[in-house]
Amino acid sequence: MAFFRRMFPGQLVPYLVFQCVISAFATVALYRASAKIFNDPKAGLMSGIIFLIWWDNIHWNTTAMTESLACSIICFLILRLASFKDSIADYLWIIALLVIAFFTRPTGILIIVSTIAFLVHYHWHAIRYRFFWRFVIIPCLFVIAYISADFMFTRWDFSEQYRKGNIVTYMDDIQGGALYSESMRIEIDSLVISSDKPPVLRMLFFALDNPVYFLKSAGLKVWYLVSAVRPYYSTVHNLYALTWVTLIYILYYFGWRNTVAGSMRATDSTKVFTAVVIVLNCCLIGISSVDWDNRFYIPMEPGLVLLAGGGAAYSIRVLKSKFVSSR
Repeated sequence: MAFFRRMFPGQLVPYLVFQCVISAFATVALYRASAKIFNDPKAGLMSGIIFLIWWDNIHWNTTAMTESLACSIICFLILRLASFKDSIADYLWIIALLVIAFFTRPTGILIIVSTIAFLVHYHWHAIRYRFFWRFVIIPCLFVIAYISADFMFTRWDFSEQYRKGNIVTYMDDIQGGALYSESMRIEIDSLVISSDKPPVLRMLFFALDNPVYFLKSAGLKVWYLVSAVRPYYSTVHNLYALTWVTLIYILYYFGWRNTVAGSMRATDSTKVFTAVVIVLNCCLIGISSVDWDNRFYIPMEPGLVLLAGGGAAYSIRVLKSKFVSSR
């Protein structure tokens, strides 16, 4: 972004064209990854179509922020994972993409952890029989994850939003404004907040000391994330968003159940990667807050599209066979 500002002072269009071109290559990457894990070009075609018509992608591809690039990088990473053959080249590509993802958006840490889950699952047949891996490497990974989370929570103090009762970040700052909604905040009676503990432990003790508030707040945040609805959107917008993501989730489930690629280790491990990203992203939003226009959904989207494409191809085959048999 700094490069384009330097080359084209005061202009946004060149940068937007650039990220749209990158997104086009990302669409091709999703097509190839989906076609590979389902062993079906039609699955790849459906993944590409879903990715292209998803309104969030259209929106972020025409916005000068980092969401579009972050989404594209995850697509490229998914292609490498779906094609993974445990070669040195595979590891070099994965490391390079993870470094770029880390510096593109803070949520890149979720992608790193999910990729580690991919590798552990891929090599699990060897790990479970080796003492060194089970009792040295895996505990070390947990320690690294803890240190990373502690570092992240040091930079972003999520407890501030808890103290203010916000579901959407900074909702309290616009109280009385046109976009303000009571349902985007929770009334606070009395909260117990331990400020003398390390960041990760502070979040843990907050949940233990305020279980009802924590569960209610986290549940609302995750609901608004996965449903893509907001009280300040129009009814038509909310119905469209909810219908769209519900369809994607159904197709994702069908895709999960019907992967048939030849390289089952890479395929199953890629499925694990997508699931871990979804779970971690929901957990992160649950302990922090949702944003105004659902841009925090971006880390989950490529994995959902990947399997939803296979689910769509499977659904079309089933409907087509039933139609033919009925005739």
